[in-house]
Amino acid sequence: EYTHIIQIQTSMKFGRRVPGFYVQWLNYEDERRQDVLYGYPNTIVSYPFSGFVVPSWFAEGVSQYNRPEIGYDTWDSHRDMILRMYALDDKMLTWNEMSVFGKTSLGNESAYNSGFALVKYISETYGADAIVKISRNLSRLNAVTIDQAIDRALGKSGRELYAEWQRTITDKYKSRVAPIEKARVEGETIGEVGFGNFYPAFSPDGKKIAYTSNKLADYFGVSSVYLYDTETKKEQELASKVRSSVSWSPDATKLYYSRTERDNPHWSSIADLYEYDIVKEEETRLTHGLRAHNPSLSPDGKWIAAAVSGDGTMNLAVVSADGKTTRVVTSYKNGEQVFTPKWSPDGASVVFGQSLLDAQDVVRVNVATGAEDVLVGGADDARNPVYDLSGESLVFASDRTGIFNLYRYTFADRSIAQLTNVLGGAFMPSVNASGDIAFSSYTSSGFKLNLLRAAVPVNAASASYLPEESRPLASLSGAEAQLPRNKFDFKKLKEFNDSDLPEPAAKPYKNLFTSLSIIPFLRIDNYNTKTSGIDFLKPGLYFTSGDVLNTVSMFGGAAINSSFERDLFLIFEYRGGIVGLKQLGLTPTTSFEVYNITRKSVGDLELGLDKYTLDVTYGLLEFDLTFKQHVFSEADVLTVGFAYSRYSAELGSFVIKGDDIRPSTEIPGSSDLYFKGLDISAQWNVRAILPSNTSEINPVGATFTFRYDYAMDRFNSTGEYDQTETGLTPRLSPFNFHRAEMRITNHIPLPGWKHTISFTLHGGTVFGPPVPDFFDFYAGGLPGMKGYPYYSINGNETARLNLAYRFPIWENIDFRILQLYFDKLYGEVHADYGNAWTGTPTIRDFKKDVGFELRLEAFSFYAYPTRFFFNGTYGLDKFTYNDKAKDFSVTYGKEWRFYFGILFGFDFSNDLGHSLKNLF
Repeated sequence: EYTHIIQIQTSMKFGRRVPGFYVQWLNYEDERRQDVLYGYPNTIVSYPFSGFVVPSWFAEGVSQYNRPEIGYDTWDSHRDMILRMYALDDKMLTWNEMSVFGKTSLGNESAYNSGFALVKYISETYGADAIVKISRNLSRLNAVTIDQAIDRALGKSGRELYAEWQRTITDKYKSRVAPIEKARVEGETIGEVGFGNFYPAFSPDGKKIAYTSNKLADYFGVSSVYLYDTETKKEQELASKVRSSVSWSPDATKLYYSRTERDNPHWSSIADLYEYDIVKEEETRLTHGLRAHNPSLSPDGKWIAAAVSGDGTMNLAVVSADGKTTRVVTSYKNGEQVFTPKWSPDGASVVFGQSLLDAQDVVRVNVATGAEDVLVGGADDARNPVYDLSGESLVFASDRTGIFNLYRYTFADRSIAQLTNVLGGAFMPSVNASGDIAFSSYTSSGFKLNLLRAAVPVNAASASYLPEESRPLASLSGAEAQLPRNKFDFKKLKEFNDSDLPEPAAKPYKNLFTSLSIIPFLRIDNYNTKTSGIDFLKPGLYFTSGDVLNTVSMFGGAAINSSFERDLFLIFEYRGGIVGLKQLGLTPTTSFEVYNITRKSVGDLELGLDKYTLDVTYGLLEFDLTFKQHVFSEADVLTVGFAYSRYSAELGSFVIKGDDIRPSTEIPGSSDLYFKGLDISAQWNVRAILPSNTSEINPVGATFTFRYDYAMDRFNSTGEYDQTETGLTPRLSPFNFHRAEMRITNHIPLPGWKHTISFTLHGGTVFGPPVPDFFDFYAGGLPGMKGYPYYSINGNETARLNLAYRFPIWENIDFRILQLYFDKLYGEVHADYGNAWTGTPTIRDFKKDVGFELRLEAFSFYAYPTRFFFNGTYGLDKFTYNDKAKDFSVTYGKEWRFYFGILFGFDFSNDLGHSLKNLF
């Protein structure tokens, strides 16, 4: 992380305080209602120009490579395994794919992995100073991709460098695995769906295998427990959200596992133990806040061995099967880690993988006495030990040849024999009475579940992974030798004991704020059709800061144009807990927000036969106070809010023309406060969207939002004024009423996974007698029925049903133009049926529309998600909006309406509420 700080600051174009700037564009509907100042937006663009251009492979590769002499991170067997299988199967990430995240968890890890290898290659081939040169060239203003920086530093394009590296490592790996290719021992693949198949566990009779798998999900964390029958070769899903090892009860009716949940007062990620009854299909939580991982049930079914964590260290503990009693067996306290404990058949001891620095050792501990015995140690990585049923030997995974394979350790003579011979890697074995071994096998498409029948030792000569030719650091020459390597005592630095540290003095935390970051922007805001030229331009800036623990944060913005129209806002958030609520287990995020917005227009005033054009400045001042708190899970948020708003109109001065009798008279400007509002609201948002690399462009899951408001408003609904000592005062009438609004969306995957059908039901109502149209719901426009303008369909009540079918057009575009990398293109067809009304609705008044949408997912400057959408919707019904009070009418429908946007996300319509500042 420290290397990240150094490299990113080296690569920044405008310094640390100015990370970049934005260009924004707001275009509006061609509104035709005379009572509306301007239309609702139909184009929303907010595009960043980044001050740092560092692709993910370079950032992560440099941070991992660091100074290889010290060995903070090393090119170990795991990293070698991932790249090796990609290279051998010709599935390496492309030059563009390496540069961005947004992939599956395996794909994102591969970007790290490939970056480490490529940075290592650059340093060893072109000299370590090449990394510095590339980083410094990225700070040039005209460098929008790393290709330009590489060309300046190395004299060749990025693609040429990538092709050179790809050829080199592919040839290297093919030669190194030549002996293995002729004598592979890897069993049969029985679980190949998904890239994360882990922790197989044979049932007591050896005929079934329980394991965890992410199946079709895009991330390792979205895993479930599955039960595979080795005879019928059928399987079923048992429990979701499980990614730990699984253990059977002696009677094969129950399974034990751990799961990480946030079901605790502070919503912290804590792992606890669970029991699953296969017969009853019921799950029971056994512990609360234990931080226990990877359970193993004892042969008598009375105790659960598990790794428990605390303060950066993991220890072995035994927990009673009902979860009520816990005893810690080991006494580690210096950062030691315990992995995948397993009981011995006699219930006297537990074996596990243990590590302090890098590689794991296989350790056995006597549960009664705590006495430890290192069974397999040394520089090699030995892990995932499990006893065979006889207790005379155990099977474990080791990288002693450079490739992880399975080995048998025999207690009688402490001999070790290799059982598999794979190209990728073999992990997490489970052994049944027949000597069959189920294990997790790594391939170029991820971890698969393999079954090796009656495993026997392999010929060691056929398992030779030939060593890589490398040069020692002392032999480096040329550009590499230019660095002052002899300046440091690397041996001393590498052998530094970071567990031997003095106990620091504790003191209360004081808020330490980051420096103020400033993000300039230039906004094109052509809301007023009567404005032209430079008045469309509205320059401004955002600013943000916060304390390092994110307890307090501030975010604000200011923009102004040549007409002195302003957009100002300031948001403070506090997450430190409030006295009284904290004692009740409530720690809401408290937010205080201030908005001040002005817009200018012109209005006509008729006095007798004369007509005067007046300058009018509309203004909004609003104060919001909100409290946000999770209620049932991490997926839901309850927001309680208080808002105070003032709307005003300032009339410019004008001159009444004189005549032969009376001279001209200047009428001074005046201010008209026509609305004061106090709103108390409660909004509950639930977002249950399946995590995936398409969750933005094509979500699967459901969202629910419900909002309830009590408005205590005063509004000049008649346009009448009262004469006072200071002049005319608008007559503000009270409007106190309750309002409710709800939106439910369900995204249902169709066969093929990438296709979905979405249903959205949206409704709102004002309770009690009708209120003026100033408080109406609006059913059209960008957030609603797009076949009609936003202000064309309004009323005190609203209801709408939306149906959308979404499908992939181009799943892996993998194309870049300058700083833009294009990833996915999806299509959508949709239809709406809905209306807004005041009074009694009629079915014939409900409107319909149909349309399409194109969604393009991209990245800008490697790090910024960039989502394009283009929507065209046709209103099927033609209707006339009549306003008798203002004596005008306008016709809508039977026309195409189009919308366009470039944002960070596609969906920005889930937040409900008659937010006056948004409708201004």
